[in-house]
Amino acid sequence: MKKYRLTDQRTVLGIVSKLTTTVLQDKDTKQKFTLQNPVAVKDILQSVHITIAATEPIVSKPKSLVCVLKDNRVELRVKPVNPYQDDLLQVYEILIEPLERSAKRASIEDISAYEFKMAQTADLGTVISIYGKTSIINQILNQWQIHLEQILANYGYFIKKIQIGFYYAVDTQLMEALATSKAPYYVRDANKRIFYTDRGFFSPKKLSEIYIRSYLDSLLVNNVKSTLIFPIFSKGKVLLGYFEIISNLPDLGNPILQSDIEGQEGIGPLLNFLDQKAEEFVFQLEFAYAKEWETLIRTTPVRDISEDGRGMGITFPPGTDIENRIVGSPVSFQLVINSSPYTFYGSLRSIIKGDSDTTNIGVQIFQCDKPEGMSYLSAYASNLIGEAVS
Repeated sequence: MKKYRLTDQRTVLGIVSKLTTTVLQDKDTKQKFTLQNPVAVKDILQSVHITIAATEPIVSKPKSLVCVLKDNRVELRVKPVNPYQDDLLQVYEILIEPLERSAKRASIEDISAYEFKMAQTADLGTVISIYGKTSIINQILNQWQIHLEQILANYGYFIKKIQIGFYYAVDTQLMEALATSKAPYYVRDANKRIFYTDRGFFSPKKLSEIYIRSYLDSLLVNNVKSTLIFPIFSKGKVLLGYFEIISNLPDLGNPILQSDIEGQEGIGPLLNFLDQKAEEFVFQLEFAYAKEWETLIRTTPVRDISEDGRGMGITFPPGTDIENRIVGSPVSFQLVINSSPYTFYGSLRSIIKGDSDTTNIGVQIFQCDKPEGMSYLSAYASNLIGEAVS
């Protein structure tokens, strides 16, 4: 059965708003909920937030809420906005699965992926620790530093610079402690000695007072008022490196972080954004060192596609050598859009057994061989889905 994956803020808000009179069920615990106060948030993720209400105490924070309407099964994929508020959730994706009798959805049946390939990847940690910052890695680092600075500046952050480093080369007490704890670290205001230590952030109390005083003094000497260090993990949650975001102003120059750090537009969306970008950054490194590309199948049907074009489900027929592949491996495949072939690159996200001995995989798409490819795919997916969810 085909599915539509919706991620656009306006679309998600529209669907959630229509479900406020519908009872939804937690996919895991089967507890029933109603939705209240859907709102589009002007944060860096363009989020949609909802408040959930239950007739009984919440058993556990739901990850997925489902309901069945006349023609569709609807699944809201959600995650907490604030660890201190159980009933406030972000809807980051909606899955709509047409029921059998809804024949008008059949147009998605015609999509196929061609020349599906998968590659082995080098052990990034080993490559970086042995060879250091090669010319390939330095090129990627420079591109990503500029990329992150531009995005954060566009969303109200005042950034002096962004540094991307690797933990194999750290030589200070702080960075060694962060390498051991694998935790993020945030100096909100070096001048006032204010640190953020909630949500599992590293606490400076674990270091000596003399060291912390010297560290803060060095920040101020360099006109740095705040800095956020966010860990980067490779496959298997192996700590690889970090994003270091540096600002001349407290709280990265962002007024919302200063006034309401735990609010809907506060640090939560920023951390989710950095987590997404860290995953994309690691893919760029893995793709640069990918080797031995192997063609698994010449053509196979696409099962579902996300509205932003960055997520795709693909079905493999029985007998395809896919079941024992490693999640996170680089993949490439072609799609035909407007009669032209485009090659897309991404990573294998999931492998699930399907019906009749088929295998369903999930792919996260990061880039295309042509500059316009990603925007074309997003528009293509939106047009494809539009009629089905209107």
